[in-house]
Amino acid sequence: MSRPVKNRTGPRQRRDGLVVQELPEETLVYDLERHKAHCLEVVAAAVWEACDGERTVGEIAARATKRIGRRVPDDAAWLALRRLGRARLLEAPVAAPVAGRFTSRRDWLKKAALFGGLSVLSITAPTAAQAATCVAQTACQALQNRFCTGAPCCTTGPNPAPPGTSCKKVGNQNNCSCAP
Repeated sequence: MSRPVKNRTGPRQRRDGLVVQELPEETLVYDLERHKAHCLEVVAAAVWEACDGERTVGEIAARATKRIGRRVPDDAAWLALRRLGRARLLEAPVAAPVAGRFTSRRDWLKKAALFGGLSVLSITAPTAAQAATCVAQTACQALQNRFCTGAPCCTTGPNPAPPGTSCKKVGNQNNCSCAP
């Protein structure tokens, strides 16, 4: 006798093109396609881990509760799913049911603060060429304002620029300058 097939379509975590490193207090995810790094705090990581495409949001919340050892309400799971969807860590974005939608951004932020650990922090990683390229301070100063590149200024060499500066227009000067 065969078992009945579940016909659910719940949230499913995206795994293709991702490098995942689990740490005790967070999970780091690097998206190879979009060159973005994401840091999932404990609740968001537990919710993401539970997204198998078959579980309902209530089941995801229960699974996350079991994993982290503290209650994860359905509202917290919805918030985490919304953030995971925006970070493109789910195969498809998840829309909260109409009754579960928050009336304002303020309400949404209050809920997020109440539950804690829902953060999905994301940054864009520079390409190898961007990370390795810098402009010598003298070369930057020789450029006219309309040619300022915004590239980082070199902090080594014969005339090093201060750390954290880039080649840009400063005030009413005619030439570019290495500035923070």
